[in-house]
Amino acid sequence: MSDAAETRPAPTVDSALVELIKVLQRLDRSDLVDRATAAAARLKRPSTVVCVVGEFKQGKSTLINALLGQHVCPVDDDLATSAITMVRFGDQPAATVRRTVDGRSEAVQIPIAALDEWVSEQGNPGNAKGVERVEIAVPSPLLKQGLVVVDTPGMGGLGAGHAAATLGFLPFADGLVFVSDASAELSAPEVDFLRRATELCPTVIFVQTKIDLYPQWQRIMDLNRSHLERSGVSIPMVNASAALRVEALARKDRTLNELSNIPSVVKHLSNDVVTPAKATATARSVDDAVAIIGQVSGGLATERAAAADPASAAAAMATMKSAKERIEHLRGPGSKWSTVVSDRIGDLSTTVNYNFRGAMRTISRSMDERIEVLTKGNEWDELSRYLQTVVAEQVTEVFIGLERGREEIRAEVVELLDEENLQLGDLTVLDTGVELDEMWRGKSLDAGGESGGKKVFQSTVTGIRGAQGGMYLFSTLGKYLPAAGGALLAANPITLGIGLVFGGIGLSDDRKKKVATRRQAARSQVRQFTDDVQFEIGNQIGSLVKDIQRSLRDEFGDRLTELLRTYTDTATRAQQDGQRSEAERKQRIAEIDASLKTLTAIGKFLAQVPR
Repeated sequence: MSDAAETRPAPTVDSALVELIKVLQRLDRSDLVDRATAAAARLKRPSTVVCVVGEFKQGKSTLINALLGQHVCPVDDDLATSAITMVRFGDQPAATVRRTVDGRSEAVQIPIAALDEWVSEQGNPGNAKGVERVEIAVPSPLLKQGLVVVDTPGMGGLGAGHAAATLGFLPFADGLVFVSDASAELSAPEVDFLRRATELCPTVIFVQTKIDLYPQWQRIMDLNRSHLERSGVSIPMVNASAALRVEALARKDRTLNELSNIPSVVKHLSNDVVTPAKATATARSVDDAVAIIGQVSGGLATERAAAADPASAAAAMATMKSAKERIEHLRGPGSKWSTVVSDRIGDLSTTVNYNFRGAMRTISRSMDERIEVLTKGNEWDELSRYLQTVVAEQVTEVFIGLERGREEIRAEVVELLDEENLQLGDLTVLDTGVELDEMWRGKSLDAGGESGGKKVFQSTVTGIRGAQGGMYLFSTLGKYLPAAGGALLAANPITLGIGLVFGGIGLSDDRKKKVATRRQAARSQVRQFTDDVQFEIGNQIGSLVKDIQRSLRDEFGDRLTELLRTYTDTATRAQQDGQRSEAERKQRIAEIDASLKTLTAIGKFLAQVPR
C-alpha cells in the first residue's frame, strides 16, 4: 500500500485496518481511530454463540470441559446443570452469577471452584437462589477467537420449560451442539427437537458422547443417523469421548487425543460456526473501513483543491459552511430523522405489545378448550409441553419483532439522511468508489436460497448474530431471552403444576365434581403462567425498546458528529493553507497526496474483499 508494498507480505484485511488506523492517527482523527479500532477488534474476535443442549446426564458439561481443555463446568454423577452457564474468553479465570433477589437483579463474583453451589441441581435445587445465568471467563485458545459456549440445563425428557426456551433463543445463536450419549438411541422427542432446531439455527452438530463406556456405540450411531434421515434432518454427526480427551491432555498423548475424536468436534465448530461468523464480521469491518476512507478522502481532496487553487478557497469555504449548518440542524432534537425515530419507536412498542398480548390470549383460549376434553392424567403432561412450547415461540417472536422493527426504523432513517445529500459536493475528486453518505449505510446480508424456518428468520436474525451496535447478540441471548423466557418457563409452577394436580389419575374414573374442580385448578394455573409471562415479557419489551431508541440515536448521532468534524477540520485547514506561503502550500499538498495515495490503495484492496 506504499512504494515498498511489493517487498511486504500480501496485504490482509487486518493489515489494511492497521495501516488505516496509522493514517487516521497522523491526521489526528481520534474519533475515527476509535471506530477503525473497533472494526479491527471485531475482525479478530467476532461474537459467536454456540449452545450445548441435551437431556440430563448426557455429558454436556463434560464435553465442554473437554473442548476447553480444562475443568470449568461442574461435573459429577450427582450434579446436574440447573442454570444457563456462558463460558467466554478471559485473560484471567473469573465467574459472575447474575441473579434476581427481591425483584432486583444483582451480579455476584464467585470463585470458579464454587460454581456447583450455583449452577447444579444439588447446590441450587429448584433454582432457589434465583440464578438467571452464570458467566465464566477462562483463558482458552478455543474461546479466544470469539466463541461463547452456552451450557444449558438438561431438558428433562424434552418436556420441561428449558426445552421450549432453548428453541426460543436458537434464532439468536450461531450454532447448536446437541449431545446424546451412546447408551441409547435418540427418542422421538429428541428427533423432533433436532428437526425444529435445524429450522431455527444456522448450524446444528450432533455429538454422541461416552463412546468409551459403551461397546455398541457404532450401532447406536447408525440407528440415530437413520432416525434423523427419516425425519429429513441432515447434520454433521460426530462420536466423541470426553474422558479420553481429559486423559490425553493429562498424559500429553496425541494418539489418545485423536482417539477421543474431540478434535473432530473442534474442527466442525471452527469450519461450520466460527468461520461463517468471521466472514460476517469481516464484511462489517470492511464496510466500516471503506466508509471511513470515503469520508477522510473527501475532506483531504477538498482541502487539496483549495490549497492548489487559493482563488477557489472562498467558494469551498462557503460550501463547507452551508454543509456544516445542515449537519448542525440534523444533530438537533428537532431534526426530521430524530422525530421519525421517536414516532416509530412508539409504534413499534405498541405493535409488539399488542401482538404478544393477542397471541397469549389465543393460547389461553386454546388451553381452555384442550382442558375441557382431556380425560387421562398423562395427557396433562403433554398439555404442559404444548403450552410451554407455544409460549416460548411467542416470546421468540417478540425479540424477532423488536429487531425487525429496529432494522426497519434504521433503514427509514438512512433513506431520510440520503435525501440530505450529505457529501462534500463536487470537490471530491478521488475515485474511491464510495460516496460520503455511505458512512452509515447498512449492508444487507442476503443469504439467498434459504427455505423453511431459516428463510422466515433470515433477514432479521442474520443481522442480530453479527450485530456490533444497538442490541448486541450477547445481551439479547444472555440478558433478556433466558431471563424472560428460559428461567421463567422452567421455574414457573406450570412445569410441575398440572402433573401434581392430575398426574397419573384417570379422570374418567373420578367423580364429575372432582374432575370439574381439577379442571378449574388447571385453568387457574394456566392463567397464572400466562399472566407471569406477559408481565415479565412486557417489562422486557419496555427495556428493549428504550435500548433500541438509544442505539439508533447514538449510531446516527455519532456518524453525524464524525461528518461535522470532517467539515470543520477541512475548513480550518483550508483557511490555514490560504495563509501559507507557496512553498508551504506545496509541502502541504505533498503531505495530502501521500495520505490520499495510502487511503486509495487501502480502499482498492478492501473493495476486492468478498462480502
